[in-house]
Formats: sequence, structure tokens, C-alpha cells
Amino acid sequence: MRFWLILFLLFSKNIFAQQLVEKFHDWNVFKSERGDRIVCYTASTPTKREGNYDKRGEPFFLVTNIEDDADEISASSGFIYNQNSNVEVSFATKKFYLFPYKAMAWANDKNDDIDIIKEMQKSSDMIITGIARDGKIAVDTYSLIGFAASYRKLKEVCEDLR
Repeated sequence: MRFWLILFLLFSKNIFAQQLVEKFHDWNVFKSERGDRIVCYTASTPTKREGNYDKRGEPFFLVTNIEDDADEISASSGFIYNQNSNVEVSFATKKFYLFPYKAMAWANDKNDDIDIIKEMQKSSDMIITGIARDGKIAVDTYSLIGFAASYRKLKEVCEDLR
């Protein structure tokens, strides 16, 4: 499953060479190669962090493409999620819900991935609301300035690496 590969890539800096391809305001495009596996992703961290949590890790949001396959969104609020509460992704006029597993959350299916990415390309910001297993809440605001350009670059980089 992609979940384990993504987590492994994020937390094993010495094993995988992650290369920053380009920065687009609040978004960065990276590529990683290991043997015959090519992973491209665009990533950002929140511009605003709110909530009643005491301590947590670094929240982030990713759009990942492995070997020019379908794009997949994922989010982390920096803590282990309550497995009984969906993670909310909200834009000015639309909301989506991600399913949590441990410290990550994903869209329910590829159609949701596509819809969220489309909304990200036309919005100025998005808000991720997550509930930790201890009931603490985090509300993270992400700027989407630069996302559309970073997404185009992600597609270009993954296509070029095939």
C-alpha cells in the first residue's frame, strides 16, 4: 500500500535521497528515487495553527504521485488521529472528509482525490481539522498560493521520469 511507502519516505531521510525540485511560494515539489521506484510529491505546512492541543509534531499536507500513477492526497496534523472521527478538509464553499489511520489521513477514493486537487487549484486556502485520539483538536490553515504551479510541476517531473 502507498501509505507505508509514503511514511517510509517521509521519515527515512538517510535511506532515500529526496531532491527538492522547485519551490512555488508555499508549496515545494520533491522527487525521490530508490531502485525502480520513483515518487514525486508536492508538500506544504500550515500558515496558521490553532487548537486546544498541548504538544504535537509537524503538520503537513501532500499530493503524491508514484511512477506517474494516480495522484493521492494525504494529511497529517502531527498526532495520532481518533480513528472514529474523520479529518475535515474545507474550502470556501466545499468540504471533504478524509479517513484517518494512525498519524495520516487520506481521501476515501480516487474520485475524492481528484475533486480535492481540483478545489485546491482554484482556492486561496484550505483548512484541515483533525481530532487526536485524546480528543484534542487541531485546525490548520494552508495557503494554496503556488499550489497550482507546484501541481503542474509535479505532473511534469513524474512524466519526465518514466
